[in-house]
Amino acid sequence: MSVRSAPSSAQFVNRPSVLIMLAIVLSATVGCNTQATSATSRQRTLADSADQVMFNARMTIAGNGVRRGEVYGDTVLAFDAATRFDVRPMRVQFATALGRPLALMTAPGGEYLVARSLLQTRGPVAMSSDTTRRRVTATAVRYDPVTNQIASDSAFTATSGTRQLSGVGFTTDPGLFTIKCLQRCNGSLGR
Repeated sequence: MSVRSAPSSAQFVNRPSVLIMLAIVLSATVGCNTQATSATSRQRTLADSADQVMFNARMTIAGNGVRRGEVYGDTVLAFDAATRFDVRPMRVQFATALGRPLALMTAPGGEYLVARSLLQTRGPVAMSSDTTRRRVTATAVRYDPVTNQIASDSAFTATSGTRQLSGVGFTTDPGLFTIKCLQRCNGSLGR
């Protein structure tokens, strides 16, 4: 009689299981070469440091106790104890002291500084008068409710019917009644 020895572990491993283990080791090795991502690696945005975030918000613009209009925004971020507001997109409805509409101004974004009583826009601005049928387009404008004046240092185009005025820099009232070109003026709006 012959005595058989116990089979070695190599005899119990068949080829399909060797291939499966090799595929697992290979995929784990390939998976280790990918770039690591972290939840903290995203870039910080302006909204991250806001005191408050408001949606579909409306604010009243006032200068010297007189209501000058309202600012509307889909998203409004409040900063510095609600003394500075970032509005996106910005829509401003200017009004008389009695509340009658004067003009509408729209921009992709802007900022309202309560302490300085100043409204500034960012991006292309369009203003259209409710009373004079005038329209002004510019790159950026500032509105000071205390002096009730809109000003810009950028290129602009103003239209009234078929008449056109263009140049660099302008001042006007919120109703667009008097538009004064500052530099490189071309054209006229008439009376």
